[in-house]
Amino acid sequence: MLFDPTAVNFVMNTMQAASYLGVPSDVIEDLVNRRTIPFTRIGERVVFSKTAIDQWIYARSMENLSEDLPALGFHGKGGR
Repeated sequence: MLFDPTAVNFVMNTMQAASYLGVPSDVIEDLVNRRTIPFTRIGERVVFSKTAIDQWIYARSMENLSEDLPALGFHGKGGR
């Protein structure tokens, strides 16, 4: 099997997830302990689906965007 981190179904360990997100591995471990980041346990191992991580990032960015839109001058239909 080829190592292809761009594959949609790619599964990462903690170090790979940290590298992918550009954070230290202890940040990933903390997110796992708080059950904030999507992960799966396989025995003692914790693994991360690239697709699940991408969807998690997208959902969080949409939450932040909806909070930031009024400050950027966008108030939706009929709002002024």
